[in-house]
Parts: sequence; structure tokens; C-alpha cells
Amino acid sequence: MNPDPRARALEHPAPVRRVQPMSQGSAMPGAVDRNRERPAGRPEPVAVLIGQLSQGGSERQLFMFLTHCDRTRWAPVVYVSGELGFWEEQISALGIPIRLLTGSRLAKMYQFRAACAAQGARYFFSWSSYTNPFGLALLGMDVWRIGSFRNAQFADLPAFLRSAWAWASLSAVSLAVCNSQETYDEIALRKAERPRLVYVPNGVEPPTNDEIAVWRATWRARLGIGDDVVLVVGVGRLARQKRFDRFIQVIERVRKNVPVVAVVAGKDFGSLQDLERQVAQSDLNGVLRFIGTVPDARELISAGDILLLSSDHEGMSNVVLEAMSASVPPVVTRVNAVADLIEQGKTGFIADHDADDLARHVVRLARDCGLRRDIGERARSAVMLRYGSRAIAHQLWALCDVRNNGA
Repeated sequence: MNPDPRARALEHPAPVRRVQPMSQGSAMPGAVDRNRERPAGRPEPVAVLIGQLSQGGSERQLFMFLTHCDRTRWAPVVYVSGELGFWEEQISALGIPIRLLTGSRLAKMYQFRAACAAQGARYFFSWSSYTNPFGLALLGMDVWRIGSFRNAQFADLPAFLRSAWAWASLSAVSLAVCNSQETYDEIALRKAERPRLVYVPNGVEPPTNDEIAVWRATWRARLGIGDDVVLVVGVGRLARQKRFDRFIQVIERVRKNVPVVAVVAGKDFGSLQDLERQVAQSDLNGVLRFIGTVPDARELISAGDILLLSSDHEGMSNVVLEAMSASVPPVVTRVNAVADLIEQGKTGFIADHDADDLARHVVRLARDCGLRRDIGERARSAVMLRYGSRAIAHQLWALCDVRNNGA
């Protein structure tokens, strides 16, 4: 697979359709629609639901999952409950149809049930805990419902009535994929409304050494940074949970010990003005830059010497996986799944949610290029061994066969 999904383009990409609400007199599709004979050898229809197709880590995981689909066995259709975005073009270029659900949440569930009946889907993949409740719309339709949980403590569910959301997210699916051991263990402790659980981590498409070298040179030239300058990179939307205020505090502390520069890439969700004010007050103008969204964060990460993740909470962080795959040592707060990814002091550093603790590890790496190289190489080897996107995607698609095998 070409490591840059933007390079994948077919002459006639699949069009996006908006699923229109059914009229009030239309019959709700039910089990009778599920029992039609399917010609032998025809790929099985699969409904895949995601909240949006913006430029995010979960969306990249979906793209890799679809890229490695055996199309002789499965015929996926992607349903979007929120907004289209960056990944729409990439998924359409794979020849996979995209359907946008419209209206209220109840209307979207009604549309989804009708669309799955028309598609003849016997398998449903929900890509997040907040889309899992759509599985309730498929009750009585003989659909194998696979859900996803990408954050511990249901952190990606709405705060208002979160316990009710959690109940619906758990009750709506037959089997749930947890992408961290922490999330798996937390849900396994629940004694009620718990589906069958499996642990499948996120995957990554490691760049080649040549790609890393080209991306590093290109981005450093674009940023005006020499190869001998230690560059600390942060990637993520500028939102409260990402705690880029803490990122700034870390760089301020590190600069008292060793010269570094820093760059942060990500869309502003209302925090940029306050962060830029903090940069000025910390006397970091010209040292730390916010550069907005970038076409492919992996390329920017490859230009870095250290990845710094300062979040309060995460799912299984894709940027950490991508940094490790590019031989960039990560320094991260103790968030969900990092203990699955990082061997402390060997493939990266895990710190408390504290600027001083994070800064201590960044200073150590910034002062020692040999340590950066050794940790980066071990991190890349570990990721390539355990988290290749093809193998992870095959594990996910095999969950359809759990139903077929009656396991």
C-alpha cells in the first residue's frame, strides 16, 4: 500500500449519497428483509458506521481497516452519522460507497436501519462508543453487531447522562473491540449489560527509512530549522483535553536547561488565542509555533527529534504509534494505552500529568542524541513487530467469522 493515502485515486471514485428520511407511511424494515437468498460466492455486505470523516486518528484507522479488506469476501458500505471531511475522498478512491445520515439522531437511526435492510447487511461495525447505540436500530434483523471502545472511562461519550450513554453503547452490540488493555479491563469488571470483549490495538503503516529522511529534510527546510537543532513536535486538535498549555510549560522548563525549538500541528477548537498569549508570556515567541493543520502529520512527526504528548486523556494514541514507527522517541503523559505501547526507558518515556516530570524526560533526550537514536530504533522495531496495519485489519475482519463459526 502507498503510505500516503492522498496518492490513492481512482478515475471514478464512489459517490457520496445522503440517506433520505423515509416517509411516515413507510414500513420499518425487519427480519423478513434479512432472509433473502444470497448468490453463492457474492461478498457479504457489511455496514460500517463512523461519526465523521475529519482528519483524525480514528478516521485513519478506519481507512487502513478498509484498505486491507478482502473484497472477495466482504462488501463494506461506510455510513457517517455526523460530517464528511478529509477521509471522504480517500475512502471513495478505494471504491467503497459512503452514505451520509441526516436529520435528528432518531431519524438517522431509522434511516440506518432502512439502509442496512436495503443493503442486505448481516454485519455491523461501529467505529466508536458513541456510534455503538446505532446497533439498537438493528435489533430483530439478524445482524452481527461489532462495537468499539477507544477510550477508558467512556471519556468520548457525552458528559451529560454519560451513564445512560454507556449503557446504550454496551447494550447495542454483540461483541466489543477495545483498543487498549486498560479499556478492556475496565469494561470486563462490569457485571451487567456487557457484550463479549476482544482486545485489538490500533495499527500503523510504518514509513520506509527513505521516506523518513525525505520528510525530515522537507519539513525542516519548510520550518527553517537546521538538522542540528533539537525539534520537539506536538500533534493534536487544540482542545482542552490535549493540554497544550502543559506542552508550553514543558518547553519553557526545558529551555532553561537545553536549547530546543517546538512546533504544534492541529486544528483550533477555540484554544489557539489563549495558547499564543501563553507563548508570549513565557518568552517563547520564535521558539514554539502553532502551524495549524497539515496534510499528513506523519511527515511532520518524522522531522522531529522528540514527540511530546501532554494530554489529560486519550484513546490509543495514533500520533505515538506514528512517532515510534518513524524512530522518533515519545515522551507522553500517563494516558490510556500508552503502557501497551511504550516500554519505559526503552522505547519511550511515560510521565505523570505534570510539566516538571515531562520536562525531565525531554531534557534527557534533548541532551543525548545517542539516546534518542537508540530509543527511536527500538521503538520502530517494536511497532513494526506488533502493530502493522495489515495484521491489525485482518484481526478485525476476522471478527465477522466469530459469528460464522458460532464461537
